[in-house]
Amino acid sequence: MIKSLQTKMILVMFVFILLVILFSAFFSILKMEQVYYRGFVEEMLNTISGFGIRVNNIDNPNRPDDKKSIKQDNANIEKLIEDFNIYFSINNNLRDGSIYDENFNLLFSSREDGIDAEIFSQIKSFAEDSSDYQLINDSRTNKYYFIYFVRDIETKDIINTIIIEQDKTYINNQLKEISIFYIASVIVISIMTIVISAMLASNVTKPIEFIRKKAQLIAAGDDIDEIVLDDSQKSEYEVNRLVDSFNLMIREIKSNLSELSNEKNKLEAILLHLSDGVLAFNTSGELIHANPAAKKMLHIEDEVLFEDIFKKIQIDINMEKIMYLDDWTTTEQMVKLNDRFVNIFFATFRNEQDNLGGLVAVVHDTTKQVKLDEMRKEFVSNVSHELKTPLTSIKGYTETLLDDIEDEEIDADARNDENAKKDLETKKHFLDVILSESNRMKRLVENLLQLSRFDYKKIKWNKVEFDLPELTKQICEKHMIQAEEKNQVLDCYVMTDVPMVFADRDGIEQVITNILTNSIKYTPEGGNIKVYVGYVHDDAYIKVIDNGIGIPEKDVPRVFERFYRVDKARSREMGGTGLGLPIAKEVIEGNGGSIDMKSEVGKGTEVIIKVPVKSDKNEEPKEEESLK
Repeated sequence: MIKSLQTKMILVMFVFILLVILFSAFFSILKMEQVYYRGFVEEMLNTISGFGIRVNNIDNPNRPDDKKSIKQDNANIEKLIEDFNIYFSINNNLRDGSIYDENFNLLFSSREDGIDAEIFSQIKSFAEDSSDYQLINDSRTNKYYFIYFVRDIETKDIINTIIIEQDKTYINNQLKEISIFYIASVIVISIMTIVISAMLASNVTKPIEFIRKKAQLIAAGDDIDEIVLDDSQKSEYEVNRLVDSFNLMIREIKSNLSELSNEKNKLEAILLHLSDGVLAFNTSGELIHANPAAKKMLHIEDEVLFEDIFKKIQIDINMEKIMYLDDWTTTEQMVKLNDRFVNIFFATFRNEQDNLGGLVAVVHDTTKQVKLDEMRKEFVSNVSHELKTPLTSIKGYTETLLDDIEDEEIDADARNDENAKKDLETKKHFLDVILSESNRMKRLVENLLQLSRFDYKKIKWNKVEFDLPELTKQICEKHMIQAEEKNQVLDCYVMTDVPMVFADRDGIEQVITNILTNSIKYTPEGGNIKVYVGYVHDDAYIKVIDNGIGIPEKDVPRVFERFYRVDKARSREMGGTGLGLPIAKEVIEGNGGSIDMKSEVGKGTEVIIKVPVKSDKNEEPKEEESLK
């Protein structure tokens, strides 16, 4: 395959000019032969017409057109032969003529050996046609044979046959000379074409070759200076424009390289001093970058593959799942390395063509946060346990005092002592407040203790089979009076046949109760609360929808955080602690389900709880300590 532009240009120009010459030669020779052929026919017709014979329906003006003249011509055939003899005595070197009667008997011939038998047989076959003349071009004898039939005007019978033989040697010699001329022209013009094409191609390709070498140097990073052509390299306008464009590209490359260098230096400085570790892998799982922090935290030495690095720290994670499976949601791993805790976050990155380029792992040391969290949990657990005993005492003493006040009120009524009655009412009011607050504190402490059990994995679920729709309807009936007090409409709908679920019944009841009471609490008077129970994709679900005050969009993702309250003032007024939803989430997830919330301010809230149904994969029910 020809790759050189210069060779291609020379070859194209040479082939083009060669084809033009060859076509010109072919058509010139063909045209010349046709001209000679037509000239010969016209000459023969004019010659025969000069002999006083009717040719092609053209009468001789010197001879009247009647039957007598025909007979007279036939009677004077000797005169015709004499004229023929004179004519061919002048042209006997290239041309011969013969005259035959109506029976093709020879009357006159300028040659002694006669006409070739095969040609003569072909001539006699033409006599059956009604044409006046025929022409045979015979390559075997290298001759033209012009045959003219002298016919009777009325009967069209042949009276005489005139045959004129023309040797083609002369025209062949002429055509040969022309062919030699064209061959010589082809050789001369081809040489000139090659020379001129080479000069022209060199003029065009020389600066292009220079630019190519310059591009190689730029690609290698050896030379990024602009191109300057000397006089020997300068070319036409288009090449100069190409050089200008190339120099513009070089200036842009310089500018971009400078920016990339600055960004690279900044990125390297950031990664070098970053306290978090950063690992980058290509699509083959090969390590392409690791900053010092990552090497230190993960103890990376000679490992260069994703699998080897994370197998070393005992993390069972599949790189292909992270990169290619859309439904794989685990992108974060918490790992304990010796006495430290690290959180590893995985994310894919893409190249300029928006194709998957690889994977990045960010390693964050969470040891301090984990220890603080453990301290917080331990503190909450200890405080909760310490508060539980005095709260029980306060509540017990308060209830005892309230019982005594009831007896004193009976005595005061008997004595009809109004002052004593007022003092007892004041004491009872204070004791009711103390009892109410101690009950609220008790609920808070119980919630904290329950979260502590979740944190320390001390919860044992009493999973059993039960009818979720029936449980939900019972919970709705219990809270029907509470909803009616606010003129709310509470409806419960079972959408389809729901299989038996397998979970901790008390825990699920606590969650549904918590969600339903929240809806009643935060839905204004006259509102609507709808509870739906159904079954989809191997999960039973409870959907609670209200048209209450709703939750701002920015707060929805945080409602399951501990102690988080959307409106703190409102929560205190309504007795909220910010622990109900976190407990609900722990309970549902501990039973293999999920809980999700959607809300919009002023339009209401929708909570969806999913609980797994009974299947062969579930554990067999065990009598263990329940949630309560």
